[in-house]
Amino acid sequence: MKFILAVALCIAFAVVLEAGIPISHTMRHDDFEPIKEDWHIPSYEYKYGVQDPKTGDHKEQWEHRHHDIVKGGYMLHDADGTKRIVEYTSDPKTGFHAIVKTEGHAKHPLIYGIGH
Repeated sequence: MKFILAVALCIAFAVVLEAGIPISHTMRHDDFEPIKEDWHIPSYEYKYGVQDPKTGDHKEQWEHRHHDIVKGGYMLHDADGTKRIVEYTSDPKTGFHAIVKTEGHAKHPLIYGIGH
């Protein structure tokens, strides 16, 4: 078994040498091409919301991105009656940051269970 493996490795090595493929190369920062003007820069914007009085589902979300800078936020009504508001930003220099706010006071039933 070891002999077969050694022969297979020698054949693979010979094929790589014959094809002119470099055996080992460490990528460096200067190996990459600089950004060209005609390259696509990621950019998008969206917003949506749900207001469903039957289910009580109330939420909104929005986000905007240009290049590597993302800003967004969302709002939802939690089951305890509070409203959660989150705003976030992200960029390559400072990373991801979120600010979470809660409006209102949580309301919980005094008695839990069915039939009480």
